[in-house]
Amino acid sequence: MATAKSSQLKKNMSIAEKLEIGMKLVKADLIAYKKAKNSEIVVMQGDKIVYLKPDEIPE
Repeated sequence: MATAKSSQLKKNMSIAEKLEIGMKLVKADLIAYKKAKNSEIVVMQGDKIVYLKPDEIPE
């Protein structure tokens, strides 16, 4: 029963919704990787490029 519901939900989701879910998973994986390797992540905040240390990365 649960499989039928999840496959039906996947069919009803738009491409934009699927992309949004996928990008959230990619972001979580990237943050976990950067914390595991203790390396900085480069982000853009407004007009500035900022290098964040692993302990400063928001989740």
